[in-house]
Amino acid sequence: MTDAADRTIREFLVPDLGEGLLDATVVAWLVAPGDTVAVNQPLCVLETAKAEVEIPSPYAGTVVERRGEPGETLPVGTRLILVDSGAPTATGRGPGIAANRGPAANPDPVVNPDPAANPGAAASVVPGTAVDAQGADRTGADRTGADSGPVLVGYGTGAGADTGRRAVRRRPAPRRTQSAAPTDTGRPRAKPPVRHLARTLGVDLAALGAGSGPEGTITRTDVHAAAASLTTGAAGDGGSTSGTRSIPVRGIRARTAAHMERARREIPDAHCSLTVDFSRLLVLRDRLRARDAESAATPFALLLRLLTLTLREHPRLNATYVQDGPEVRTYEAVHLGIGTATPRGLVVPVVRDAQDLSTVRLARELARLADGARTGVLTPRELTGSTFTVSNFGALGLDEGVPVVNHPEAAILGVGSIRPRPHVVDGDRLVVRPTAKLTCAFDHRVCDGAEAAAFLTALGALVEDPDTLLLSL
Repeated sequence: MTDAADRTIREFLVPDLGEGLLDATVVAWLVAPGDTVAVNQPLCVLETAKAEVEIPSPYAGTVVERRGEPGETLPVGTRLILVDSGAPTATGRGPGIAANRGPAANPDPVVNPDPAANPGAAASVVPGTAVDAQGADRTGADRTGADSGPVLVGYGTGAGADTGRRAVRRRPAPRRTQSAAPTDTGRPRAKPPVRHLARTLGVDLAALGAGSGPEGTITRTDVHAAAASLTTGAAGDGGSTSGTRSIPVRGIRARTAAHMERARREIPDAHCSLTVDFSRLLVLRDRLRARDAESAATPFALLLRLLTLTLREHPRLNATYVQDGPEVRTYEAVHLGIGTATPRGLVVPVVRDAQDLSTVRLARELARLADGARTGVLTPRELTGSTFTVSNFGALGLDEGVPVVNHPEAAILGVGSIRPRPHVVDGDRLVVRPTAKLTCAFDHRVCDGAEAAAFLTALGALVEDPDTLLLSL
């Protein structure tokens, strides 16, 4: 039997879940101190500016300590959890903390054990404890879960696992599991997104009892019903509606708020609008669906295809303003950001190299990204790097609006709802046509009103006569 003094306490740090993300917010803990965990068992749910990710354990053992309460934001590289792996240290000179590391140039690292004093370090190791690049002792005596393979971007338990930065970019973010089973801590049965919703609405899950889902799982419907009863009760108890309730702004919503503030502060935006007849585009949609019912060719997808062609002819709208210089930097590639409303807030999945996609491929990619955004399974790379953004507020039932330019881009297109409306044709004839209002908000440092108007007019002309698309092929 191994003496307790010789056991290795493994330290798992807040992982780098995507390039440019400096911190993550704890949404929910799925384990508690004293729990026994297996390799790949979910430990917690972390939320970044891009997505919610369920974090699996790279070690098997007993949870000793965890850092960060739900709602607390932790910097990348700081301690997240300690796990007693039950393995002896390589030196046998007392307990040590072996941290989960990425690739290590020094095979025998000795660094400051305090992560706060070493924010750039991928791990910290207590002096006197020798660990290899995978966090196991170099004698080979401890390979807990060594054959399990990589379990998280930038981390792994296999001896030959590729944990370099290139490997990080290749691996998709781990998908959240669908299991609603509770842990041994007696917490109410609820999935992490439901717990997040409950915290946002101020609902105590423990007070709800069994939910309406399978095996008593608490659902979103249960949480919304509880929140509604709380609001009604608050107004009824005091006979007044003057009460207030604080709703914490965290995670995606907090980062969206900061992003919007920066956009309004730094970009001198202006906007122009145009009402467009979608009759012929809808006829084209019907023809495509008649040929291929699975083509996913929606009016919005067709509009985006026409948009990519228009941006190639008006490159200053597919650009950014660079303060150093200053200069306007235009892009040959069109990476379309699609503003998408999700239960967790606004996210912008990106259709990369949209100019190279056929209409059918673009439509299918659009559908895939929209579904992934709403379910929270997209990778950080799929949520960054746009050069032009589209806000389809028509899908929300709105006829028009003025979108905020997605910093640091030069412009954004807002698309209103397509509805039958009175429309003048042939100069003086009033008819009813399916029309929509297109609004372009643009950085006035990058282009002037005449150029933005030319862009919007060209796009409108393609929508009203999509057959002219053949001239661009």
